[in-house]
Amino acid sequence: MPKSSKKSGKYAGRAGSRRTAKVLLRVFLDTSALVSGLNSTTGASGVILLLFKFRKISLLVSEEVIIEANRVIQSKLPLLQAEFQNFLRGAPEIAPRITPRDIRRALAILDSEDTDILAVALKSKADFLITLDKSFLAHIVNKTAVRAAYPGEFLAWYRATYINL
Repeated sequence: MPKSSKKSGKYAGRAGSRRTAKVLLRVFLDTSALVSGLNSTTGASGVILLLFKFRKISLLVSEEVIIEANRVIQSKLPLLQAEFQNFLRGAPEIAPRITPRDIRRALAILDSEDTDILAVALKSKADFLITLDKSFLAHIVNKTAVRAAYPGEFLAWYRATYINL
């Protein structure tokens, strides 16, 4: 019996010898969203981590986010250490290091302690930047190519875009 020429799964390209990889939505998590997701698998941040685990989205974090999350977990939430290690074993994409030029670009939008997070999200070409920080979000929403949102807002958009077709 001949094989079907219909392609599905990870590769969904046109007929022929070339294959194209499925492009996933690139979602950058700041520390607040990451730690929240590790702490509650049923909350919006936790559901975002599940989307990553099941390869429905590509998750980005910076080295700074990993260091800060580790510090918060060790000092305030030590029971999450194993969950944090499992997350790292899932191989989230580590965003590229930022340069002074990246910082200047972000400073034109936001001058705060979170400027470096915005710079990393911009440089990594994330589709979304997810945060629980109200002040951070208020200063960057609708001001960048990266869509900034609370975890619940992102999930509502994701459901409307990918599930309720």
